[in-house]
Amino acid sequence: MKKINLLLIVGMCISTLILYPQLPSLMPTHWNIQGNVDSVMPKNIAAFLMPILTLGIYILFLVVPNFDPNKKKYALFQREWEIMQTGFIGFFAYLHFIILYISLNPGTQLLPLMFIGLGALFILMGNYMSKIRQNYFIGIKVPWTLANEDNWNKTHRYASWCFVAAGILTLAEAYFIWYAPFIIFGSLLLAGVLPTVYSFLLFKKQTSAMKYVYIGIIVVLAVMGFIRGISEEDDWICREGNWVKHGKPSTPVPSVECK
Repeated sequence: MKKINLLLIVGMCISTLILYPQLPSLMPTHWNIQGNVDSVMPKNIAAFLMPILTLGIYILFLVVPNFDPNKKKYALFQREWEIMQTGFIGFFAYLHFIILYISLNPGTQLLPLMFIGLGALFILMGNYMSKIRQNYFIGIKVPWTLANEDNWNKTHRYASWCFVAAGILTLAEAYFIWYAPFIIFGSLLLAGVLPTVYSFLLFKKQTSAMKYVYIGIIVVLAVMGFIRGISEEDDWICREGNWVKHGKPSTPVPSVECK
């Protein structure tokens, strides 16, 4: 897996060097929650930013376990840990290629591409989350999981389902483009907050109270669905001289010039 990670980073660098002459002088580097570019950088910085960042993450993955008081436990989930590292490296490589592609093809929608990568990462993490053993750097690290190994194991088995559900939700959004802000925060809620709540209730020996959490989520879904239903999210947006489809407009692309 380490060789695959290095090949991904090398591939990022090579693709950047090949495409560098064609890249615009200013490249998009950040998008708002609606998928619109809100920050750009000169290409001599932006083109190499993600490969350098990914290399730093690769090195961090190699170094971090050595500082963990439970570093011996990494041997118990070494294969899963290496696969998860490759998942993260692959995700950053994917983001880099998205940035290059959008830089060369202005007007391309970011959100569908972004959600495909993010959804795949969530599902990958979910498939291996239950294999992670108690440590101080990877996983759901809250006081109750770190203090009790049984709590850790049960929380991470629960988190596996949450991550997979978040991944499916995110992948579905890549196709439907229903309501990006809701999907982003909803996925974070599923993947991060729910396992933390479950861990706490497990510590309190009150896991039956999770049904109230689920009821709360259903209520929030209903409210957000109503808000989404009355909002004007499905429309054609003028972006850099091109009409870009946002959501699923009920009308064909406007015939008037986009300015």
